[in-house]
Amino acid sequence: MQTTTTGRQLVISNSARESSGRRLLCVVAHPDDETFGSGSALIKYAAEGASVYTACATRGDVGEIARGSGATPETLSAVREQEYYDAGKIMGVEKSILYGYRDSGMADTPDNDHPNAYIRVPIDEVVAKVVDTIRELRPQVIFTFDEGGGYGHPDHIRASEAATRAYFAAGDPSYPGSPLEPWKPSKLYYHAFPRSMMRKWFKVLTVVDPDSDMAKMDPEKMGVADERITTRLDTSEYTDTRRKAIAVHRTQYSPLDRMPSPDLEDEFLASDHFIRVDPPVADGAEGIIESDLFDGLDI
Repeated sequence: MQTTTTGRQLVISNSARESSGRRLLCVVAHPDDETFGSGSALIKYAAEGASVYTACATRGDVGEIARGSGATPETLSAVREQEYYDAGKIMGVEKSILYGYRDSGMADTPDNDHPNAYIRVPIDEVVAKVVDTIRELRPQVIFTFDEGGGYGHPDHIRASEAATRAYFAAGDPSYPGSPLEPWKPSKLYYHAFPRSMMRKWFKVLTVVDPDSDMAKMDPEKMGVADERITTRLDTSEYTDTRRKAIAVHRTQYSPLDRMPSPDLEDEFLASDHFIRVDPPVADGAEGIIESDLFDGLDI
């Protein structure tokens, strides 16, 4: 099911309230973030019977347009929106929600200054939308970008901030921004790429696509320090489905196209990495402590 919200209130069926079992919500910024970034995790949990949902802030209005995709600057947002819904179906996503904000573009570009850019929307408005989503869908687990947005994209950073604030606000009866019944999620994670992996990717990217926006970035500011990773999922069983979902986003350059090394591609697809934010990791705990986002939950 796909849901687009252009106004304040979500309109979603009551099926989420009536469902039982594990429920997972992924909050991202652009169509393809859910697939390129953490698609294997979504596929894994959907295949295991969990109700999986995604919420995307923008329609990706000003993203790059891959050669041969047939999209134009005028049609890009509509095409990317449909790609988001179609990829969700392949991955087993039960509801794909789109808030419909305007893409803010890469950091330090003129699109950052557009009056309708996502990063210029008051944060309280954005948080309220995510709180509505959480209260309606009632996920036990939520994940979003790390606080640096993976590689510093301003929309990623804003989505992470909004999801984090909403996670804590959704269960607060005194929160004034939503008329819906409070729901307190149990766990919050940041999806992250270990910096060791990003260094390998960057080394290849500067050779195969040196003119891309990504190749011009500082690899030491991409991903997160490996020691921050608390949770690693084995997703090697779902690589074929992930490839199919990635291919749906034909208007965007696939991360696999920029990974000509089979070893690097296998590493990228075979696992997903997370930082557990809440509940906090016990003092003294180091390295990977979990292999399941629902670990410790009695559902």
